[in-house]
Amino acid sequence: MGILLPVVAALLLAVPAFAADKEVTLYLDGARIQRVASAVNGYAEVVLPASVLPDSLRIKPAAGVAIDRVETISVTSDPKQGQQLEKLTERRDQLEDRLKALSAREQIFTAAAKSQSGKAPRKTKSNPEPLTAIRQGTDFAIAQLEWVYQAKRKADKELKAVQLRLESTKKAVNIGGSVVRIWVKGKGGKVSVSYLVGDTRWLPVYDFRINGAGVMQVFQRASIPAMGKGVTVAVVSGLMADAVKLQPITLNVLPLPEVMSQTLPVENLVLSAFPQPALSFSVTNDSARPLPAGEASCYYSGEYLSRFRFAGLAKGETGAIKCGK
Repeated sequence: MGILLPVVAALLLAVPAFAADKEVTLYLDGARIQRVASAVNGYAEVVLPASVLPDSLRIKPAAGVAIDRVETISVTSDPKQGQQLEKLTERRDQLEDRLKALSAREQIFTAAAKSQSGKAPRKTKSNPEPLTAIRQGTDFAIAQLEWVYQAKRKADKELKAVQLRLESTKKAVNIGGSVVRIWVKGKGGKVSVSYLVGDTRWLPVYDFRINGAGVMQVFQRASIPAMGKGVTVAVVSGLMADAVKLQPITLNVLPLPEVMSQTLPVENLVLSAFPQPALSFSVTNDSARPLPAGEASCYYSGEYLSRFRFAGLAKGETGAIKCGK
């Protein structure tokens, strides 16, 4: 096991060397990763991320090569990296607790400020200046609220930074990852390793273009994660369960390559010109496939109106859309 760790680290650094032989097929709920590994003296190792889906690993030998044996072992992390993760996790938990406590304080002082400002001034022997007392109580509550807001903003900013460091450290350490050890026989010793992951996917981005003719042009593009150079990327306009029904589309232009375009019928189109142009309409998905949810930009007669979250449309479904306010 002591010999394995340096090898794992070397493999992590050597991943870009496989880039020319790496293919990624993106789905709406995950991805299929395929890459070529070359055996040295009949032996090869491939590092798998923690996000690999169970029972999805496949290894195919090249022509003239036979797979003799396959083992999968868990990656053991460096103790120092483990300690760093523990510290970051503890700090994250502390900041989350602090934000909860500050939210409770905020509620208390908000109620106190409202109570003080809503009091009816009553002059008594013990309180000869009721307005002054009320004003002082209100000022104190507001000052405490200001402190709470500043503390929440500071804690929230630090929490976001800690979460980013925690995520990057987990990826670097490959917590929960594994190593596939492959023994082969035959000349060349190349094998194709493929697996499914659930944390990498493509996201739909739409352009909705209307010219007032009762139809809308829909352009669906793919927002994809960074892949590095030399990686062949393809998208499937559906879930992994639909892989048999749908053919992958290889992307040649990045970023935001076009996946498909179609024309859909629109009705009940209402254009408001003031104070700024805004548009509302209903659209029917009469195409052969659903339109998954994603970000959308709306255009009318070439003019950009707004960007919004599109809820998606099932096949045959009609939905209402509003562009702008």
